[in-house]
Amino acid sequence: MIYFASDFHLGAPYIADRKAHEARIVRWLDSIEADCEALYILGDIFDYWFEYRTVIPRGFVRFQAKIAQMVDRGADVHFFTGNHDVWMFDYLPAELGVKVHSGPITVSHSGKTFFIGHGDDIGYDRWYHILMWAFHNKFLQACYRWVHPDLAGWVATTWSHKSRMGHYADERKKGRKPVEPDKEFQVLYARRLVAQGSVADYFVFGHRHEVIDAEAGPGGRRVLVIGDWIRNFTYAAFDGNDIKILTDDDARVR
Repeated sequence: MIYFASDFHLGAPYIADRKAHEARIVRWLDSIEADCEALYILGDIFDYWFEYRTVIPRGFVRFQAKIAQMVDRGADVHFFTGNHDVWMFDYLPAELGVKVHSGPITVSHSGKTFFIGHGDDIGYDRWYHILMWAFHNKFLQACYRWVHPDLAGWVATTWSHKSRMGHYADERKKGRKPVEPDKEFQVLYARRLVAQGSVADYFVFGHRHEVIDAEAGPGGRRVLVIGDWIRNFTYAAFDGNDIKILTDDDARVR
């Protein structure tokens, strides 16, 4: 089986019980380990991550240990950097044995071609792309390393908390908008790639914190946005014939 998950946001300050949140993800990893050939985690694994040369963010040790165990037992595990954990460098590949990708990749499994990415690099305005350019800039990353980890972590988590709480407050005020797949930028992007000649059978994205399974093109091509582990507790699984979005057994929508 090939598994896909996204947007764990481990350590997020707006999650009431962060240890229970991590434990739930580890239990899910336990449940898929026996038949997991490959696992693709599509970004925002951590709510904040930055590697200094000798320091990494505290916490998440049970999750990291579980991933290392799965790799040791033969699973092919891929981490994609998201907009929250863009600063993954060499620590996780060296210590856990995972493969880290800073952009989308195309892979094949059982004769099917997958286009896989976090999905935050499409459909946003110029200012978002400028911000992402700054996050990826080597010189600015080097400058950031001079900021004490305690201060850097506080700034990042405070920013994340305000952003997410603002989003939730807006939802409470205006109501949660229903998902319209035909207007979703990731769906439109996948359809555009198909029109331009992409051979992918499945396009798989995270980032949106929504669950979408839509047509991408003729011949059963599909685009899947696989939700999150904050409200949806969803993942995707490919059994060699078909891909489905599934929900963790005891999922609760907050």
